[in-house]
Amino acid sequence: MKAENIKEHLKLSFIYTAAAAFTPLLQVLIQPVYEGNNRLNAIDFSHLAITELVTSLVFALALYGMGNAIARFYYDHNPQSATYRKMVSSVFTSILFRGLIIGLLAWVFRGAIGSLFKQAVLQDFSTYGTACVVAGVGRAINITAAALFRNEKKVLSFVLVSMGLGFFRVGFQLIGLFFFNMSFIGYVYGSALGAALVSLIILIVIFRKTGIHYDRAQMREINRFARPLMQYSIIVWVLSFADRFIMEGFPTQLGIYNTAVTFAAGITLVLQGLQGANQPEVFRVMKEGISENQAAIRQYCNILLMQSMFIIFIAILPMMLYLDLFYETAVKQAAGLIPLIMMRGILRTQFIVFSYPAYFLKKTRIFLYLNVMAVIINLALNYLLIPTYFFYGAIAAGLVADLLMAAGIYVYQKKIVDIHWNRLKTMIYPLATIIFTIIIEIFRIQLGWSYFISGAIVVTAAMGAMIGLYKNELLTFIRRRWKPF
Repeated sequence: MKAENIKEHLKLSFIYTAAAAFTPLLQVLIQPVYEGNNRLNAIDFSHLAITELVTSLVFALALYGMGNAIARFYYDHNPQSATYRKMVSSVFTSILFRGLIIGLLAWVFRGAIGSLFKQAVLQDFSTYGTACVVAGVGRAINITAAALFRNEKKVLSFVLVSMGLGFFRVGFQLIGLFFFNMSFIGYVYGSALGAALVSLIILIVIFRKTGIHYDRAQMREINRFARPLMQYSIIVWVLSFADRFIMEGFPTQLGIYNTAVTFAAGITLVLQGLQGANQPEVFRVMKEGISENQAAIRQYCNILLMQSMFIIFIAILPMMLYLDLFYETAVKQAAGLIPLIMMRGILRTQFIVFSYPAYFLKKTRIFLYLNVMAVIINLALNYLLIPTYFFYGAIAAGLVADLLMAAGIYVYQKKIVDIHWNRLKTMIYPLATIIFTIIIEIFRIQLGWSYFISGAIVVTAAMGAMIGLYKNELLTFIRRRWKPF
């Protein structure tokens, strides 16, 4: 891969990452405004966790894998052709149709849905269910538009969509919280209104260019591609939220755990921005031949892993400090959970790297088989561990499930195309870092260390090892980037 290609790739990575990071960063920074002794506490945060559970399920169902589908089928069309415009329009029309069906079903079965929860305030699903549906469908439209603009290399459009969502969603969340006297109801209605406004703008812009279509022939092939991805998204939803559903009966513990997960989710979205910038470049190289371009594929993927782990490591201590300084209630205990929860980001990045060949070759059915096994194990572990170990049980279950997913897709990828990965960089070092973090956390609990001590040990050791491992790549990049012109 040429030096100028690396520069262009890293520039796009930075832009996409910064844009993707804007909304979650803003979301986290404003939390202390509504958290406190006379505002929202850990129990209130548990209510926010359950509304996010519902919103994310709606998002997965409405999206139906369209973000990945539009990214892949983009390469099957001439962007100037009528069939391309019909394809884009059909994708967004299908999201709207699924959103309408989901909304109707949620209203009809609102009583049954509410009965699933133990806390009385959550049992009246009619007070917040519709807002969760609107927020979820809006998120699906936003994610699909971001994938489209990213592959079209419309960088400004991508940035405007990402930042617009942040301003509108966070702004209306604050308005809703104060209007509803610091109730989670105001929060979720604010999220819905912000997402709806941004989605409306996106749809107007896209439909003005493409018209409103639903091409059955094209959507038949797209849905065939996307169906396993949707099934995979539901499994990922279960993996992500089963812990919070089981922990709902322990509201304080759930509020603490969900806060830590929310902070980590902000970094996860940053990593998704990196992955989004990486995916088009990897697919372009794969289009020229996977076997013939293994060196370039490995280099793109090594850069992705290096960038992802670097972001994870440098984010740990600032997040812990922010939670400790600016939070007043029991929610601040989330600071001690940050290092362990952040390790899941490493496993998920490994999964993305090893899944590129399966996505490109359209062999997506494997995701269903792999993840059914993972979700069964995750549910069993959550059910067994959470009543005794609370959030530590949830963290353990998540790490095991993510590890199984990464290992499974690695084995499958080796069967369909044998990419000769650098195992030290893609497997041994990431897994060793996770194991080391677990060991340090055990020492912290047993010896009564401050969570800042354990966090500093993890970050120092991980960064030192990474600098040594990627020294040649870093020096080469620095020489190319700053050599005299």
